[in-house]
Amino acid sequence: MLLNTTSFLVSHIRTSISATVHSTNSLYTSLKSSLGLVNAASTTTSQNSPRHKDEISSSSPASSAVPWYDQEIEGNQIPLGHEQYPSLQPWRGLNRRIKNYGYTAPVASTYTAPRYPIVLCHGLFGFDKLGPESIPPLQIHYWNGVEKALAKLGAKVVVAGVPRTGAIKKRAEDLHKMLSSTMAGMPVNFIAHSMGGLDCRYLISHIHDKNYDVQSLTTLSTPHRGSPMMDWFRDNVGVGSLQQAEEEAMRKLVQMASDAMNTYSDHSPNLTSTSTTMNSPPPPPPPQSPVSPLLSRLIPFVDTPAYANLTTTYCNQVFNPNTPDDPRVSYYSYGASLPEIPLWAPLGFPWEVIKAREGENDGLVSTQSARWGHYIETVEADHWDLNNRWRLKIGYSHKPFDAVDFYMNVATRLYKEGY
Repeated sequence: MLLNTTSFLVSHIRTSISATVHSTNSLYTSLKSSLGLVNAASTTTSQNSPRHKDEISSSSPASSAVPWYDQEIEGNQIPLGHEQYPSLQPWRGLNRRIKNYGYTAPVASTYTAPRYPIVLCHGLFGFDKLGPESIPPLQIHYWNGVEKALAKLGAKVVVAGVPRTGAIKKRAEDLHKMLSSTMAGMPVNFIAHSMGGLDCRYLISHIHDKNYDVQSLTTLSTPHRGSPMMDWFRDNVGVGSLQQAEEEAMRKLVQMASDAMNTYSDHSPNLTSTSTTMNSPPPPPPPQSPVSPLLSRLIPFVDTPAYANLTTTYCNQVFNPNTPDDPRVSYYSYGASLPEIPLWAPLGFPWEVIKAREGENDGLVSTQSARWGHYIETVEADHWDLNNRWRLKIGYSHKPFDAVDFYMNVATRLYKEGY
């Protein structure tokens, strides 16, 4: 009796499994058909099951339906490859569609390349790429995946490389030299991350012998009004002592411009009085650093001009008053912020410092400081997410930031604005 019962259970289980598999296959085929992953001709052919090859060829029309993901899109709106950039296309596989809650008909995301070349400008400690030229897989790119995605979109992309910790003036001059040799006679769109936005603003306002035409500047979390974190380093560590020399260099530059204007304003007292107002009052000297005398002797060896250029004092009282926007150039800006960054993360302590001073921020730059020109939006990301930098993030509660998709939207916006 036990044997008969066991045989009955085994038989029942086999029947249940077979029915389940059959139902699953039917559901799978039905979902694929509803999602457009199989065309109607192939479904009809499989249901009719013709016996001969000539019946198969005659039953399928010569102009069979082309799946949505193989269709070509006219113009510059070209879909990017699913294999290289999965975030740029709807998922083809049914299982991944279900995970993405794509139960309805798929929507193909398309982006448009700007009309003019894009120049990517890095921030503090940035670079174009590191590693041996002969072994590309070992290279590290500052714009991780972004340059490739923009190029695949159809945009001409130039990745700039300037001194990593140089002064704004020096970085802007090196950027100008590079563009003069590579982009002569061409209009360009600047897309700048962090300090790179200040470099571009200096270039646009103070370098006039350009053989290229700057159409737009898009800054991504650029500290236009400085960063309280750099103030903290100046006040508590002592870096930023080169600020006085940088302020003097900027004032000399403005004085030269004022002298040139005064040459033509002998008969126009209004113009003369206007030009003299370009010089801003000298900022108060920074407080003395509380570091020990021994450590203070080491500070000059690690201090760089960039630290002084990124303080709120320098940006608000020296750089901004003497660096007016060019009315011929369109200025756009994006900010970034996170509701919280774990204290043990590299950006955790800076996030707390800036939060106490200026509110929401991305760990290095507040959204208040990032606003310049036409402010587009605030994205949910930290400062290093914006250039797609990979790192181990433990304790972060926000969803992953899709940097490639973000830059595709930035490029498409430039196209829509006429650039």
